[in-house]
Amino acid sequence: MPEEQHASGARLAALRASAGDAYDAIVAADDALGVLAGRRVAAERVLRDVAMLHQVAARASAAHARARPGPVALLASRLRAGREWRERRSILAAALADAERLLADTQQALADVKQEFAARLAARAEAVTSLRRLTQECAAACEELAAAGET
Repeated sequence: MPEEQHASGARLAALRASAGDAYDAIVAADDALGVLAGRRVAAERVLRDVAMLHQVAARASAAHARARPGPVALLASRLRAGREWRERRSILAAALADAERLLADTQQALADVKQEFAARLAARAEAVTSLRRLTQECAAACEELAAAGET
């Protein structure tokens, strides 16, 4: 009997240590989720700003395309208006391309944060499930010890 109690006691100690590890994993996951939530909010804020910048660049480019100088303006300025329009068009096109790259990079950064958040959340859920299982096993081991102590 004492050997059974010793084995049950050792099993209970191992289960409690595992439960402690699972609890530590939950606490660490909670901390990481808090940090990631802050990063997600910041990334969404940056994405809104970048999307607005992209929209401004797209509108400016579209407005510039509509404002192409006509034949009278070209002749009156000795074709200078056409050259200036083409120069501004290339500048606006480059600005729009930069805004599109920035928007794509920002969207990817937000997607990465969301993916990491989901992975940490899944790991936390797994640790919670493990802790529940270990708690039940600890209760069963305590009952075994109590039953062995009574006989």
